[in-house]
Amino acid sequence: MQTTSGRPDRTLVVIVSVIAAVVILSLVVVFTRGTPAPLDPTTPEGVVQAYTTAVIEGDLSAITPLLTKEVRDNCERLDPEGDSSVRLTLVSTKVSGDHATVRVSIATDYGSGPFGSSSYQTEDSFTLAMEGGQWLVETAPWQFTICYNTKVEQ
Repeated sequence: MQTTSGRPDRTLVVIVSVIAAVVILSLVVVFTRGTPAPLDPTTPEGVVQAYTTAVIEGDLSAITPLLTKEVRDNCERLDPEGDSSVRLTLVSTKVSGDHATVRVSIATDYGSGPFGSSSYQTEDSFTLAMEGGQWLVETAPWQFTICYNTKVEQ
């Protein structure tokens, strides 16, 4: 006759311990990932980063000072919608005198479906102008436009 011991099987304890360690490590990685390092706010890239962060967070008071005077004076405002499903990657920057073009890759996630999440990726650019010694946004990709120019060209 065989008697059962009250001790759990060592193999089972090891497997459960390894799984628990992997789960804890994954949680640490996810929660300590943080946000991207801030770029120099005096550069075109840094202004685009500050501008897009403010748009994603829906912070109109932080967006407005980053727009050129002409855009601020001749526009119809839209409320920023704050969309955390959008990610940007810097592609390139071209500076020519007092104008700059910052090209970005924009990835948008649309949630999950029966075959996993769907996403869309495109490249677009921001144009910036130097005003008063500071780079300011003239135009932005449609996903980040909060101010449409209503000035009619004649």
